[in-house]
Amino acid sequence: MLVIAHVSDLHLGGSPEAERRAQRVLDHVAAMRPEVDVVVVTGDVADHGLPEEYAAAERLLGSSLGTAPVLVCPGNHDVRSTYAAWRGLPADRPADTAHRVGGHLFLMLDSLVPARAGQRVDHGELEAASLTWLDEQLAARAPGEPAVVCLHHPPVPIHVALMDPIRLRDAERLEAVLRRHRDVVAVLVGHAHTAGATTFAGRPLLIGGGTASTVTLDAEELPVITEQLGPTFAVHLADDGGRVVSHWRTLAADG
Repeated sequence: MLVIAHVSDLHLGGSPEAERRAQRVLDHVAAMRPEVDVVVVTGDVADHGLPEEYAAAERLLGSSLGTAPVLVCPGNHDVRSTYAAWRGLPADRPADTAHRVGGHLFLMLDSLVPARAGQRVDHGELEAASLTWLDEQLAARAPGEPAVVCLHHPPVPIHVALMDPIRLRDAERLEAVLRRHRDVVAVLVGHAHTAGATTFAGRPLLIGGGTASTVTLDAEELPVITEQLGPTFAVHLADDGGRVVSHWRTLAADG
């Protein structure tokens, strides 16, 4: 069984509490025994995409988690050039990466849209090159090798008014790729700052929650974005039969 810690939306540099909340989540994950097999971070590592925010990310993610590899994709608050410099990737194309951990292929997709006229773009898009790359990576697997596809933006409505207008656009193109391939066991996303689960392309779609803050349901008598609730993350257990069992944890708001 593969144990995946799923962390999202650290927003380092976004508030005085962001780094402390992220550290608490990572410390909690690092203390698990046996250790988790892999840590997946589904975007918005930084809040403004500044080099000092990625330096903070390196301190947190580079030394806090023992031997577990840390796999990351960017989100809408990240900036591709500085994100790519941090990860040692080319800055002139989407930061898509592939990793093999524990007999699973993790495909980390870059769904951020670069700023336009100096303004951050919050919805997500996958470039044609990213979809072609994904299709090729899935096709090149050994028969039966399970894959986990990760990106920042949810590709379906989650019925939260703040988030649905800024989800992934043209999601049917991603769905078409996934439906061509067997053994994609789950799609992991972030962005929504709420722990949730649904389906997409016939697979589980799992939203990791929010580290820096929580986006509340429209019906809740809480601020739309709040730090009153504690940081949330997920632990996904992928068994040898292709089943994924997910557990979400919310730490105390003040720890």
